[in-house]
Amino acid sequence: MHRITLCAILLGLFFSTPAAFAHSGDLCAADYQIAHRGECPPYGPGAYAERRRLYDLPAELPPLATLPIEPLSPLLVHAYAKVTTPDTPVFAAPEDSAAGAVKRALGKGFIYVSIGRAVEYNGEEFIRINNGEYVRRGDLSLVGPSDYQGIRLAAQPERPFAWVVRPFKPRLTPNGAVNTDAAPLKRYDIVQIYGKEHAGKYDWFLVGRDQWVEQRNLGIVEVQPPPEGVSGKWIAVNLYEQTMAVYEDERLVYASLVSSGLGAWPTRPGLYQIYSKLDNTKMSGAFAADKSDYYYLEDVPWVLYFDQGISFHGTYWHDKFGFQQSHGCVNLSPKDSRWLYEWADVGVTVYVYDPSGRTPTTPWTGGGP
Repeated sequence: MHRITLCAILLGLFFSTPAAFAHSGDLCAADYQIAHRGECPPYGPGAYAERRRLYDLPAELPPLATLPIEPLSPLLVHAYAKVTTPDTPVFAAPEDSAAGAVKRALGKGFIYVSIGRAVEYNGEEFIRINNGEYVRRGDLSLVGPSDYQGIRLAAQPERPFAWVVRPFKPRLTPNGAVNTDAAPLKRYDIVQIYGKEHAGKYDWFLVGRDQWVEQRNLGIVEVQPPPEGVSGKWIAVNLYEQTMAVYEDERLVYASLVSSGLGAWPTRPGLYQIYSKLDNTKMSGAFAADKSDYYYLEDVPWVLYFDQGISFHGTYWHDKFGFQQSHGCVNLSPKDSRWLYEWADVGVTVYVYDPSGRTPTTPWTGGGP
């Protein structure tokens, strides 16, 4: 609901009276600015009238048409915790801790476990992580998965739209001063894009009247045609924007932010097909020579494999969607992964691309969450 409200707010900002946007200096009426362009500032009602003509915008800008998303159950079968103590001891029963009877150790690295009931023994709390396996509560940090979810589209968007990935105060002009009359944009807000200009080192996008946002603060979705020979259901992953767009033929039906491969473990551009679906699986591995990147993740939910060991999957261990985070997999929020798992069948095409051309396309040599 907050996304629809934001669009309504933006419409109000576009078409409020000029007094609502007054800043220091002389602002020009639209007719005057068009006739005396050099005498007027690059913001205000006159400047906006010029930009409306430049970008061929209608007098009334429709909000982004979205549909409600029915919750799917179950979302997550397990609760989870991060292992915070290196080589955390695992006991077959809580009472074994008194004798130091360690069943195994959980090792060092990026380790998350699914957890069950808590048991108290000898003044200490223990948590069951598997049948016949307990660890001290003090060696764990409970995690709350992200509540973020993308959007389901009711109609084909007329223009690009974006999620705000960093809090940002819109500027009056590209790379200009802050628009103090505009509400700051929050992470995961959705905006529509009405124009683009380059200023300084970056592109800037017009998201409201006298409201410009620099490109690094947005994850943008722009409708794409199907790859040659592809029809029916297909999924596009934009590595540069860190977004996912889900299509039925040429119609965009769902979109969201993702987190793809980071650094030495990029998600490879290419055309793939989903070849396996798992409602949950364990993921572990290490690819650095010194094993410093070791990870062990229990019960990763809603897994769709499409490129050897690379998959879409639910992600309960971070809320950094819109930024690269993984060992090559495409991280989705729990809600997005549950929706995609329900929608996608084995054989659905996955198109991974990087419009910047920066992501290598070398053969897969290992990767994961």
